Amino acid sequence: MRIVIDMQGVQSESRFRGIGRYSAALAQAMVRNGKGHEFWLAVNGHMPGIDELREVFDGLLPQSRIVSFTTPAPTHWQEGCNTWRREAAERVREAFLRDLLPDMVHVSSMIEGAQDQVVTSIGHQSGVRTAATLYDLIPLHNPEYLAAEWVKDWYSSKIASLKRADLLLAISEHARAEAIESLGLDVQRVVNISSAASEIFRPHVLSNEERAALLSRHGIQDRYVMYSGAMDSRKNAGRLVEAFAGFPAEKLRACQLVIAGKLPPLEQERLQLLARRYGLSEDRIVFAGYVSDKELVLLYAAAELYVFPSLYEGFGLPALEAMACGTATIGSSLTSVPEVIGRSDALFDPCDVQAIRSSMLRVLSDEAFAQSLREHAAVQAGKFSWDASARRALEAFESRHEALVHTPLWPVAVQTVERGEAELVKEIAALGSDAATPAQQDLVDVAAAIAENQVTALQAHRYHGDLPLRLRWRVEGPFDSSYSLALVNRELALALRERGNDVALHSTEGPGDFAADAQFLASRQDVAQLHAREPALPPAEADVSSRLLYPPRVADMRSRFNLLHDYAWEESEFPWEWADAFNDALQGISALSHHVEKILIDSGVSIPISVGEAGVDHWTRVHSDKSYPCEGKKFRFLHVSSCFPRKGADVLLKAFGDAFNSSDDVTLVIKTFANPHNEIRRWVEEARGAREDFPDVRIIEEDLSEPRLKRLYETSHVLVAPSRAEGFGLPMAEAMMSGLGVITTGWGGQLDFCNEQTAWLVDYSFERAQSHFGMFNSVWAEPDRDHLAEIMRELHRLPDEQRMFKVKKAQALLLERFQWENVAARTENLVRQIAASPPRRSAPVTAWVSSWKTKCGIASYSEHLIGNLGYGVHILSPHATDQLEPDAMNVHRCWDSSAPDDLLGLEASLHAVNAEVVVIQFQYGFFEFKALSRLLQAQKRAGRAIVVMMHATQDPVHVPERKLAMLVDALRLCDRILVHSVSDLNRLKVLGLVDNVAIFPHGIVDLPVVPAGTKKTTGRRFRLGSYGFCLPHKGLPQLIEAVALLVARGHDVSLRMVNAIYPVGESEKLAVELRDLVSRLDLAERVEFHMDYLPEALSFELLHDTDLIVFPYQGTAESSSAAVRYGLATTRPVAVTPIAIFDDVGDAVVRLPGTDPAHLASGLAAIVENSRLLDESNQVALKWREAHRYSRLGRRLSNIIRALCSQRVDASFLSRSS
Repeated sequence: MRIVIDMQGVQSESRFRGIGRYSAALAQAMVRNGKGHEFWLAVNGHMPGIDELREVFDGLLPQSRIVSFTTPAPTHWQEGCNTWRREAAERVREAFLRDLLPDMVHVSSMIEGAQDQVVTSIGHQSGVRTAATLYDLIPLHNPEYLAAEWVKDWYSSKIASLKRADLLLAISEHARAEAIESLGLDVQRVVNISSAASEIFRPHVLSNEERAALLSRHGIQDRYVMYSGAMDSRKNAGRLVEAFAGFPAEKLRACQLVIAGKLPPLEQERLQLLARRYGLSEDRIVFAGYVSDKELVLLYAAAELYVFPSLYEGFGLPALEAMACGTATIGSSLTSVPEVIGRSDALFDPCDVQAIRSSMLRVLSDEAFAQSLREHAAVQAGKFSWDASARRALEAFESRHEALVHTPLWPVAVQTVERGEAELVKEIAALGSDAATPAQQDLVDVAAAIAENQVTALQAHRYHGDLPLRLRWRVEGPFDSSYSLALVNRELALALRERGNDVALHSTEGPGDFAADAQFLASRQDVAQLHAREPALPPAEADVSSRLLYPPRVADMRSRFNLLHDYAWEESEFPWEWADAFNDALQGISALSHHVEKILIDSGVSIPISVGEAGVDHWTRVHSDKSYPCEGKKFRFLHVSSCFPRKGADVLLKAFGDAFNSSDDVTLVIKTFANPHNEIRRWVEEARGAREDFPDVRIIEEDLSEPRLKRLYETSHVLVAPSRAEGFGLPMAEAMMSGLGVITTGWGGQLDFCNEQTAWLVDYSFERAQSHFGMFNSVWAEPDRDHLAEIMRELHRLPDEQRMFKVKKAQALLLERFQWENVAARTENLVRQIAASPPRRSAPVTAWVSSWKTKCGIASYSEHLIGNLGYGVHILSPHATDQLEPDAMNVHRCWDSSAPDDLLGLEASLHAVNAEVVVIQFQYGFFEFKALSRLLQAQKRAGRAIVVMMHATQDPVHVPERKLAMLVDALRLCDRILVHSVSDLNRLKVLGLVDNVAIFPHGIVDLPVVPAGTKKTTGRRFRLGSYGFCLPHKGLPQLIEAVALLVARGHDVSLRMVNAIYPVGESEKLAVELRDLVSRLDLAERVEFHMDYLPEALSFELLHDTDLIVFPYQGTAESSSAAVRYGLATTRPVAVTPIAIFDDVGDAVVRLPGTDPAHLASGLAAIVENSRLLDESNQVALKWREAHRYSRLGRRLSNIIRALCSQRVDASFLSRSS
């Protein structure tokens, strides 16, 4: 039987009372005793306690079976405006539980949600058997609990749900009898399962030291009488205080009353007032407050007597806990308490103060009686156990459901969710007029909750149950042409079938489905058979659907496991929209190469990724067409590609011209095809120029069959592929298999099989990618033209046997690792690994090493990123004297950045927080390099993932002892080094650091959206703005002088300088100099200063009220500017000087012609005179802002961290850069 337990009883305020204890303990016991049953726990995502619950059930239940639902909020009953939301929420919750396909739902606590976001109900969804724990019906018989009208409505609603339950699990015989009588229920629908005390409540003999420490902690003097539990009026604490106050004087001097439990301040004041009224001195009563279970055991064990004077109980768990600890216990003679205590002479009339007092005094005065109670306590407590209660509950469930345990099939789950969604929408639309009219946001919240719950429910089904040995697998994409994607799809499908799987081929492409080519199917019966299988294997019935198509459409995939297989990408950045779609819709990706895997992770794809690679053995089955004429000179270089710009055909032609002339017996053959991005003939003409002796080039644009293409390979000698970016490079593999040497760029997916032993690698430098995707931070590798020409000359001279030495090594590697059988095995293994490893729900424990809450750009950068990660981190920061605000609990200051520090304090803090991942913000002045190197290596040995975010990579001249070369060995160990610019990439490349390095830009704050380009100033004066710290390299004097030049030329301009003084002497000195300069130039009426460190909101307001923000920087070693990003965030146009620090903002800004006042004035004058110059940059800036918001970058970094923690880059892959 599949039993789903609603665990909200351990999330509400009930978790501090007996109901919370009962709910947790019974659920644990059910799981322990439910052999043959399958348990799931449902928790409310709006409520606390989820992590604690996961910890409690760790080892008892797979974490994947603890599922969280969401509902619209707020839903509490105290405000009438929540009515529609609450009624919708009840239906949303029940629909979620139904979607889990339970045989029985157990509600751990129904009477909840009065003043919080707990949502409980029974009966909105038909066909779902539901049981609920019945604790008591106290408010039904005590109207004082239902004084307010809304409280009556709340309680009546919960009682109505209880009456609709298929089964009530009463916690005592008294509660059972009361339910049958008061609710009019059939006796078969209510079962007494009793209760028990937690295992922690056991006899404990305190040592003298333990006892002394306990008494000291709570201000207890010596002997004491104890009460614990809730403090509502039925608990009768007032009469207990009155009875205790009437003790004889000598007894009172020797004894105190200790009250433990969460006590509202008003209730404590009431009891203190009663004590004073009865003449009880303040030191005779001790309020211990809420204590842990461990502390409660000690208090029970040290007490002379436990008193439980309750007027009404559903069970009376505190009395049982005290007895389980061996404490002499007496209590009320009413309701269920006698069942618990089990001894008539230990009972008293709780309404009679004298009876309570007499019972207490008897125990305190008669040691023999007290000892008999202690002995009885142990025996009586032994009659109650959670295992017994759980077995009774399970027997009751089984009596109402005789079906055997089963695992619902995925198609049933999909059908249930989809059908249920339609029904749920109808129910919510039909909510009565008494539920009020929902606001638009309510409808949005309900739709979002339904969608999120559906994903959760389907995820629960997806990762439950083993995959069959023979997988039902749909391979989706084009497969009926010579297109490389089509080749991969059909070869993988055939290889998967050879492994014994049930495979179907579905013809589709990015825009949608299309009919497979009939002629192709007729020529390939093996492929046609797989395509014919497709109608009999619809997506919802497949165990796996894997796609390879373009663009990568994924949102409509409906199989149990959905993947992209052999996925390729080339340039270094991946569209964020696609990354989000992959994370939402897919369960995994098989990447074509390690290069692709890294790009996906760097771009924020967090789902499991493995490297499937491609097969080349299909090429061995192709027979060369010997009749195909291949023209050319004696030695032939071959280039086979689309001639997209990334293929490097333009640089190949130039290098070919550099290396040879027309008298050389050499030809370059270019096999390509016409397409909008192919400009091969223009590139030939540009490379030839005026040269009459340009070497021989032949271009083939006709479509070649595989036999003819193989013949072209065989009649050539060397394939040249100077690609700027490759996902894999199948033509290179085909060339190697055909006996050709291969020249290619030393960066890209081809490096999985092209290395120094198998190919000739061309040096390169990183440049911004000029692809049609137009991503702002994407790079590719620009081949070194001179090096390419040198290698081509070398291979032309090289004897055949020496060239073939590498070729044979390449062929051996390809035949060993790159066969379609290998690819299919790796892809299938990925699916099985995914199925066996449900996604981790908790975030990795992250330690963030950075400056914090100081006047530092990196501190602000860290704050923005951390605020958008979506989870909390431990912040490990240097000691600071200039903190902007006190540290929070998660901040640990543990090293000194202003003096030599061995970082041992930082290392100790990393160990103390038990970090899984360490994110280090690197700036030259933050660390001693030797200490940092040792720290990084120690963290790697400790098994932690390491991400270093480098804010500078250019060694400072004034600190010669701090050079990045000193850190290379340690940096090579890091999982990622994130930098801000192309220059950073190239500087690290020189140090041998490439394969674990990526660009991660500075971000911009998510400021209020104001239409870009809107002029904010009024009147005719054009207002310039400046922003950033007041420092010499910022070019502020030059900007003031430029304003003077503009005014002199008749331009009516002003300047607003939002430039805070940095806490160093040179900044303060410069501020004085700037004011003097303004005075000398007679600009006081045109220049305004804002030089205090302002809140971001105020800075935004000041800057947004300008026409153009200018960053006149003169030069800096920093990689990028946080200030310019803030300027862009304001949506105002931005102008910058032409220096490298602004390279990463690309065309989102206007570049001024120079850095001196004259050039600044010239550029600004052009803008003032013609504001249309800003239109193009405004449009680019709009897209740039969307890609650089901290909300987006924070999510991307969070996904990078998650991916790195779950799958580290292979050491063998990283070692290629050494």
